[in-house]
Amino acid sequence: MYRHNSLRMYDVCLSERFIFLVAYVTYALLYLARLNFSVVLPIFNEEFGFSKFSLGLIGGAYSISYAIGQFVHGQLVEKYGPKRIILIGLLLSSLMNLLFGYVDVLVLFAIVWAINGFAQAAGWPSVIKIVSRSFSSGFGKVGGFFGSCFLVGNVVAWPIIGYVVLCFGWRMAFVMPSIVLLILALLICLTVKDDGRGGLVKVGGFGWFENFRRLFSSRNILIIALAFVLLQFIRSVFTLWAPTYLFERYGLSLEFASYYAIAIPFGGILGSIFSGWFLDRTSKFGKRLVLCILVLPLSFTILLLYYALSFSFAGGIFSLFLVGFTLYGPHVVMSTVIPMEFNEKYGGASVAGFIDGLGYLGLMFADSFNGWLVDVYGWNSVMVFCFASSISAIFLIAPFYKEK
Repeated sequence: MYRHNSLRMYDVCLSERFIFLVAYVTYALLYLARLNFSVVLPIFNEEFGFSKFSLGLIGGAYSISYAIGQFVHGQLVEKYGPKRIILIGLLLSSLMNLLFGYVDVLVLFAIVWAINGFAQAAGWPSVIKIVSRSFSSGFGKVGGFFGSCFLVGNVVAWPIIGYVVLCFGWRMAFVMPSIVLLILALLICLTVKDDGRGGLVKVGGFGWFENFRRLFSSRNILIIALAFVLLQFIRSVFTLWAPTYLFERYGLSLEFASYYAIAIPFGGILGSIFSGWFLDRTSKFGKRLVLCILVLPLSFTILLLYYALSFSFAGGIFSLFLVGFTLYGPHVVMSTVIPMEFNEKYGGASVAGFIDGLGYLGLMFADSFNGWLVDVYGWNSVMVFCFASSISAIFLIAPFYKEK
């Protein structure tokens, strides 16, 4: 009997780890079909003559569509289950990437990339739901580790896409990811099971429209979402514009700019894992204090990067690594750990979609605004904007977040 129970527990743990791995890999590789646009920005600027503001509008179209998709898909995952929704998202994103590689007009670029944003938005609520229903405790460590998946996606995507552009041209940087997404869809189809409960419409006895209203009326979730928006302002600079920054500031080739840009997500991977561990170890002090402690170092590293514009190349890259470490720690706690903790009360997918949705509404503004700042005032002005955003996040959480 004891051996039978031990084997059963082992099978459960193995199943949890396998599903965790599938969800992790799927979301990480989704970034091949998202960051490819970031890598080809300098080419678009030269080949089509698009200004940074115009390129920011394409990124902004993606962001607003992604934000709307987060709100919608977060509720749909609760209703229909994560497997169906993520499969639809993978297939639609695959098609849009394929189309993006064969258009050459600004308006068409914006439309296709906006649809891709809506499709990609199915990913995050789905994987959060898949993982959160597999674990019942230790959300700090689980969420901190799982939250690194999109950073691994950054580390993988930038050099791979940079290599593909160098060897096969920029259009192939959109064709190749579309094939990868089809393979991921097959993987999800074969490995992830629906939980068999059918209607996931109600969470805690509430219908999904009512649950959405409850999210807006939750003070703590709203405060976290608004603080997350401020972090997204900063993330816009270090995701969309990082290769361009290195390309222009240090005169690197596009290939090497995409290689060195991975210093940011690499730092973020370590930062997200550390923040999850730190959150669990300091839970007795309350989330308000812990979140403020996690965000505060970000302000100092942005100041360091501001002055690193006059540093050596190695100093600049190290500063980018530190920004990644201090940015993605609190970022992952807000977007991954907190939705998992609210899974029973509001539905993990709903909370993840709500927080990430508001965050990408912020990106809609930040992508084009940061491009405009660089065009008019240069890179220093963007660093000032990032510093102001990080300080504002602290002043938002400290007085308004209410401990339970």
